[in-house]
Amino acid sequence: MEQDASRIRPAGPEELIGLIADVPAATSCYGIRDDLGRTMDTLKVIESPGGGYLAVYHIGTGHGGFAVHLATSSDLMSWTHRALLDEPASQPTIASTPEGGFLVVVEAGGGGRPAWLRFKYYPSLRRLLAADAARVFDAPHVVAPAGRLAEGTPNVYQVTFEPDVDHSTIIAGFHYLRPGRLVRQGDVDRQARGTLAGFRHWTAGREPHLDAAVQAWAVTGNIGGRDEMHWRARPYTLIEGQFRKRDWRSWRIYLYDPASGAADPVPVRTHRGSVSFANPKATMLTAPSGAPALLITLYLFDAGAAPGEAGPLLYYRELAEDH
Repeated sequence: MEQDASRIRPAGPEELIGLIADVPAATSCYGIRDDLGRTMDTLKVIESPGGGYLAVYHIGTGHGGFAVHLATSSDLMSWTHRALLDEPASQPTIASTPEGGFLVVVEAGGGGRPAWLRFKYYPSLRRLLAADAARVFDAPHVVAPAGRLAEGTPNVYQVTFEPDVDHSTIIAGFHYLRPGRLVRQGDVDRQARGTLAGFRHWTAGREPHLDAAVQAWAVTGNIGGRDEMHWRARPYTLIEGQFRKRDWRSWRIYLYDPASGAADPVPVRTHRGSVSFANPKATMLTAPSGAPALLITLYLFDAGAAPGEAGPLLYYRELAEDH
């Protein structure tokens, strides 16, 4: 763990990129684990209304399977396992809902079936900690051809209740596996976005403009996980791109600006010089010190990780009050 208690006064997107890129200047933990000793892969962190923090993450269950779990923390560095939320499932994300509940979205799948999005609604913290969902919706394949190829790795762009979950609008991003020369064969992941209305009706479409923004940097492999954050009242999307298909050392992170339609590389620098980064997640929250902070989580593949840095990385930077 490393810590820099100094406050930072960023001024715009360039400073935001610098803030995300400079891991040694942050409070950080490589290979972060829960209290059961399991790495918290692809974790997404938010503040808990009861104080402290919540994280959803997945762990391997053997034979290529995964399960999604929930943990809590008071300091962002040590995490206590609280519940198994879904299995087989992976790549989870979590968001607060307007009335004080929670939405968890996962990449569901297993048993030879192509992955799909699963939405789970928990009306209270108590129900979340008990893994007792009040609503569950499995999104049918819309973007991947004929439902034969995977759709997954979700993020949540928007949650509105007017006034309740039965009259809600949820907008989620995800990737789909683009078909290869044969429809039954997948080529590379590309971007899509969908809307779940009233927790009953799902519509979705591709996002070629987001793909194009990342491909402009010679990315020819997968374009996968993403997460949205708001910086100075403007939305930005952190997104992963792979220069070359099947090259695990070639994963990089980009910051996409919807206002300009352009993406810029985020040149992440770690303590020992890791080069491959994926599964970006971002959250604006209150740090344990009480200061506003930007928290980032990434996954560092073995193939591109420096000694001691492989696995899930969590780090946060404290900000000036006028961020």
